[in-house]
Amino acid sequence: MRRKHVISRFATFVLATLAFLLLATLAPSLFTSRTIDEPFAGYAVMASPRDLHVVTTPIRLSTAPDLTLSRGTLYAEGNAAAGTPISRFVLDAPVFNLNASGLHLHESDLESTLERTLASTVAPALVEQLQAMGFDTLTVRQGTLLVTAGDGTSETIGEIEAELSGRRKGEITGHGSFAFRGQRLGFDGTLTQPTEKALSARWPMKLTLKGDLLEATVDGRIDVGHDLQLGGQIELTSPSLRRTARWLGVPVPVADGLNALTLKGQINWAARSVAVEDAKLTIDGNEATGALVLNLTGERPLIDATLAFQALDLSPYAEAARAQSFLFDRLTATWSPFDLSLPLIRHVDADLRISAPKVILKGFGLGRGAATIAVRSGKLLADIAELDLFGGKLSAQVTANADDIVPRYALRGRAENVDAGSAASFLFGSALLTGRATLALEIEGGGQTPAELVRRLSGKATLTMPEGGRLAMDVKALRTAAKSNGPPGWGPLVKGQTNLELVEARALIRNGVLMAEQVQARSGILGLAASGRVDLSERTLDLNVLLKANVPADRPLKISDMVGGEGVSVRGPWNEPLVRDQDVEADGAR
Repeated sequence: MRRKHVISRFATFVLATLAFLLLATLAPSLFTSRTIDEPFAGYAVMASPRDLHVVTTPIRLSTAPDLTLSRGTLYAEGNAAAGTPISRFVLDAPVFNLNASGLHLHESDLESTLERTLASTVAPALVEQLQAMGFDTLTVRQGTLLVTAGDGTSETIGEIEAELSGRRKGEITGHGSFAFRGQRLGFDGTLTQPTEKALSARWPMKLTLKGDLLEATVDGRIDVGHDLQLGGQIELTSPSLRRTARWLGVPVPVADGLNALTLKGQINWAARSVAVEDAKLTIDGNEATGALVLNLTGERPLIDATLAFQALDLSPYAEAARAQSFLFDRLTATWSPFDLSLPLIRHVDADLRISAPKVILKGFGLGRGAATIAVRSGKLLADIAELDLFGGKLSAQVTANADDIVPRYALRGRAENVDAGSAASFLFGSALLTGRATLALEIEGGGQTPAELVRRLSGKATLTMPEGGRLAMDVKALRTAAKSNGPPGWGPLVKGQTNLELVEARALIRNGVLMAEQVQARSGILGLAASGRVDLSERTLDLNVLLKANVPADRPLKISDMVGGEGVSVRGPWNEPLVRDQDVEADGAR
């Protein structure tokens, strides 16, 4: 119920905004060819011979859009009965109802109702002046517009202050302001009557909408011949897309990213679908070209976009992902409390195709990248077709199911020939291992926070360095540190480095614990092997390192080559482990 309510509110906003703009600029011009359906004839229905009428019975003003005046006070400056020209009509505290569901009264019933009302209450002279647009302005004071969407939900636009000009040289102008969800928005628009009768339903228009969170300008046309349609050039800006989305009811958490937005292009708005072609988009300083479509016909809004960025900086979005929250925002300073339930994909569907010649993440240039992202009913599939990553190539597929009680995630990827030093610096802040490496991952897990996800993580990982690499640790000093029974920590070991050859590592991951199946390398004639466990959640090590001199140097190592080697144990917190000789530990145990 919460999901449908949020999305209904979002869809209703779009309809409500369009409805008000139509109300403010189109009402005088929808039915000029039919006397009985002339919108201002509806106002004439409410006038008395004294040019004042209090509306107590709903009056249908038009069928496209389906607009009704429920109550209000209408009066005119001038006296139609005495032949005095009407200079201004005023609607005081009117309440309009717009039915956006597409349902209308039968036309003959509407005409009959209007005809009876005209015959009983309206002064003929006043009606004639209204039908002939014989006035200068129409003023709306403290108006209210109630919009009912197709799903039965409603939205209210209040405090409407508007002034419309009468038709002068085929042009109608209007300006004013209204309040929506605590935000005040102003508008200014112009409609021009078509010169050709065949185009009588298509009115050229210019419209500007301004508010603290949103500014938009449209230069195009409105078509009211059948379904309402809007087309033309649009320019839209927002100082914060994130705040705007939250204002419209989309549950976007407070975080970095999704701020300054500029959108230019050719807009086509029909029914409940908005398309922007030849779009030029700038968001958070990232510039892109392409096409965007917002479709509101389904249960959830669907965003369809193809965007080619000049460069794409993902840093703010990486930070934003840390602060995802379903019911509230968590602004803590540590990683583990952040919520990974991805509330946005519960409420919005998407088909995105994104490419960029350069991708940047937290200051690291990752090169060319292309990805497709699909979101349906709280399930996400992100396919990274290619990404230049630390001098190599990354391909990966990420899935997320946020519709379950406990969100679940999976990653299957392969990074080939990457610079291990740059990758280690990015992940750990230090180049622990340098050289060219290939990493393959297949992992899955579930949880509301990163800590929960890590505790439930399972899968497998493989690391190979065929050309060898360099370890930022003196392996030979490892034996010395083990025999000296020194204090915990890596201090004496990181003062030197070790060149490695033919590095191979395979591990299984079960419930957040990495279990080494095979870890081996060679440094000259010194063979290295390791086994044991790394608890990713608790950040502890329980490893046995085996070192053996004079191993074969003309072929890859085998397990049998390490028999009889010298063992060293590395146990404890991974930032300050205890390094001990295995023989000493065994003697202590006995």
